[in-house]
Amino acid sequence: MKRALVVGGTGFLGLNLVDALLAEGVEVRVTRRPRSITAYVRRRPVTLVPGSLDDEPSLTEAMEGMDAVFVTGGHYPRYSTDRSGSIAVGVAQIRNACTAARRVGTRLVYTSSTGSLDRAPSGLADETTIPTSMPVDSVYRATKWAMERELEKHLDRGLDAITMLPGACLGPHDARLGTGGLLVAAVHGSLPWWVDGHVNLVDVGDVALAQLAAARTGKAGDRFCLAGHDTTLGGVLARLVARYGGHVPSSPVSADEARARADAEERAAEPARQRVAFPRELVDLVTNGQRVSSARAERELGVRFRPMTETFDRAWAWFARHRYLPARLVTEELS
Repeated sequence: MKRALVVGGTGFLGLNLVDALLAEGVEVRVTRRPRSITAYVRRRPVTLVPGSLDDEPSLTEAMEGMDAVFVTGGHYPRYSTDRSGSIAVGVAQIRNACTAARRVGTRLVYTSSTGSLDRAPSGLADETTIPTSMPVDSVYRATKWAMERELEKHLDRGLDAITMLPGACLGPHDARLGTGGLLVAAVHGSLPWWVDGHVNLVDVGDVALAQLAAARTGKAGDRFCLAGHDTTLGGVLARLVARYGGHVPSSPVSADEARARADAEERAAEPARQRVAFPRELVDLVTNGQRVSSARAERELGVRFRPMTETFDRAWAWFARHRYLPARLVTEELS
């Protein structure tokens, strides 16, 4: 692979992938929309080109001459208030990416989520644990499920595509405070409430290396889970506070109360496009969380997951350097 296009390369996952590609000597092209924040990616030796998942012709032009295309910036519903609209946007965007990749004849590596998986009867989910019908309890999970099914239609028409299923990503460049928002809120003591459940926590740098390996050695139709560390949100929050200071409420709320609170807070925040401390999407991921096997990615792609402590420190260092957090010393070593 000599040339690659990263769709979403100005964002959290995309920037980490761009760095991994550049480290391997790959020539990188990154799409940008008119409102993209390009300050970080412009510091790297990449070519910025117009391109949007909402505009198939722009994607086709951007993909020309590329050995692989990575879609890391698919639709991510900020609020869970419009189920049908969110699904429609997500499906249209992945359809555009698949159509363009088929037209150009390039490999597509699509990044989805372990949140799209079904509940595993055995207690350990993997790439084959696919819901037979769309999830009804979560806008986020329903959208990701529908996008994956759209991609499968294009596989049947000859698309060369691989799907990556990472857990909750943590690490540098999380400028819009995705999973890292919990770290920041815990250290600031500003998390108003939380709900406990199983989470799959993975270093975003490990996801980037897995994406690169999949593009090089995977086969069309492959799916790879990148679950990283199986843990609980309560355990993660306790470790964060022990290591960096801060405070979280002593007890979690119930799943039903968490859903009700998240829904109400999102309805109140949406008119002004404000952030909420604990969005419904995160509630859904935590309350539907389960153990997920990364064995296939480890076996076929050579993926290795760095220790959770290292992931925490990488994220904390980036947030502190960019003044999301005070530059405190780590207070306690974690096992």
